Amino acid sequence: MASSFEQAGAQLADIAAQQNSLAAAVASGELWMEAGVAERAAARCDQAVRELDDSLAGAHELTRLRKFGDNEDGRAAAARFAQAGVDYIATMRQVQEGFRNMAAAYRAAGRTAVETEAANEQLFRGRVQ
Repeated sequence: MASSFEQAGAQLADIAAQQNSLAAAVASGELWMEAGVAERAAARCDQAVRELDDSLAGAHELTRLRKFGDNEDGRAAAARFAQAGVDYIATMRQVQEGFRNMAAAYRAAGRTAVETEAANEQLFRGRVQ
């Protein structure tokens, strides 16, 4: 049976695929947003990355082998708990990467809107003259 962190990893893969789709929509000009809205959304993503960094500051302790008895079952339990700590940290790092990608997509969407507006304004000025 897959661990909850493995299941979360699969869900993160789905989110990453959706994020790639959004990034492609931004790149093709199909998705844009007002620059201020885009920057606020990106800043919130940046904040989430920092908050996760703060919460993971002491997380290496989760990966330390602890004694659960000096027998086969105790050693196996200790190994499972330590592996769960490793999996947790890896999953949270994947979440951070997702937030970084979202921030980049938001900023790109904001730039698309600004660039489109500037191009339209230049085109309009050219027609008026």
